[in-house]
Amino acid sequence: MPDLKGPAAWNAILGPQQALPTLEGAQTADVAIIGAGFAGLSAARRLIQIDPNLRVAVLDATRIANGSSGRNSGFMIDLLHDLVSDDYAGAGDDREVIRLNRQAIAFGRTAVEDYEISPDYFVPMGKINGAASQTAADHNKTYSEHLAQLGEPSELLDQRQMEEITGSRHYIGGLHAPGTVMLQPAGYVRGLAAGLLRDGVALFENSSVTSFAKEGADWCVRTPKGMVTAPKLILSVNAHLESFGFERGRLMQIFSMR
Repeated sequence: MPDLKGPAAWNAILGPQQALPTLEGAQTADVAIIGAGFAGLSAARRLIQIDPNLRVAVLDATRIANGSSGRNSGFMIDLLHDLVSDDYAGAGDDREVIRLNRQAIAFGRTAVEDYEISPDYFVPMGKINGAASQTAADHNKTYSEHLAQLGEPSELLDQRQMEEITGSRHYIGGLHAPGTVMLQPAGYVRGLAAGLLRDGVALFENSSVTSFAKEGADWCVRTPKGMVTAPKLILSVNAHLESFGFERGRLMQIFSMR
C-alpha cells in the first residue's frame, strides 16, 4: 500500500475537498482503473471521449490528489528532458517525443476548458534551466543548439537576466524554453475528478486494491470492503506495479526531500 509521509502540500493548501465514497459491496463496470492520479483519471476521460456510454470505475488507495500526482513538481514539459544525457535530448526520436508531449498538453488543456478547472492550475509559462556552473552553462548552450536544429525556439539568459528573474546571484546563466505548462497538480487532479463525476464515471477513494484476478471473461478487483468486476482492467499505479507481480527488479522509486 502507498507509504505516504504526511499530507500532500499542494492538496492541503487548497483546503477541504469533496469526499468520495469508499468501495463497498459488489460493483460491475466495463472498465476498471486502479489509480486515480494523472494517468488513471486521464485514461478514464479518454475512454468516455471514445464511448460516452462506457461504465468506468476508478479506485484509489488514498484521497483524490493526496497520492503521487498531488505531490509532484507540477511541470508538463513539451521538449526533450533526459537529464542524464549530454544534451538533455536522449537517444530517441526527438520530434516524435515532442509531438507526444504536446499532444498530452493539449489533452490537459481541453480538460481544463471542458471541466472548468481554474486556469490558475494550468499556466503555459515555459521553463528555465538554471546554470550554477560553467559546465551547466555549456550544457545549456549545447541543448539550445540541439533545439535550434529541431526548429524549436529557446533563449539563453545571462547572469544579469537570471538575477532579475530569480532575485539571486547564484546562477551564471539559464535557458528559457516557452512550451512548458506549470500545474497546481492537486488542483488539476481535483478538477479532473470533479469533471469525470459529472460525466458519470464512478470514483472510489480510500479503496486500496488488495488483489485482482481473471475469473472467466472478467477481472475481479478486490478491496477490503468491496469488489469491481469488469472485462477490461487498466493499471495506472506505476510505482506499485511490482506489488502486483509485474516488472520485478525493473522499477526504482525515487523520493525527494526539500
